[in-house]
Amino acid sequence: MVMMVVFLTATGAVYAGQPELKAPPPEQSKAFKEVGIESLQYLQDWDCNLIPSGGGNINITAYTQAYQNVDYIMVRLYLQRWNGSSWVDLGSWPYERYNASKAEGIKGLAVLKGYYYRVRADHSLTHGTTTESAKSYSDSYYVK
Repeated sequence: MVMMVVFLTATGAVYAGQPELKAPPPEQSKAFKEVGIESLQYLQDWDCNLIPSGGGNINITAYTQAYQNVDYIMVRLYLQRWNGSSWVDLGSWPYERYNASKAEGIKGLAVLKGYYYRVRADHSLTHGTTTESAKSYSDSYYVK
């Protein structure tokens, strides 16, 4: 009986500490963008965002903006969840347009509570023989 109480107490302490293991490292919890210098001839702006809407529901959004109409422009949204050591893709949704200067998308999702989530987006456009691409990442958000 005493052994069982000690085991349950130790197990409870480990379980109580697990939510902190889910926290992303500070350098991976803030929004940032990536682009090469060669990708700025037509590509004007790009970004993504995660918007909590309560009750385990979120909206994920992103856009890719060109300086002018281009032959093809797209953004692909990825929902990612922190598993304690890395970000894991849970799904992706492409939004694309032809002969346009902007592609944007929004997706409403129900997610599991008790995890950190973020959005990753791939941005790309093609005009003539030129293709430019970039990536963006949202702030992380803990769903209670």
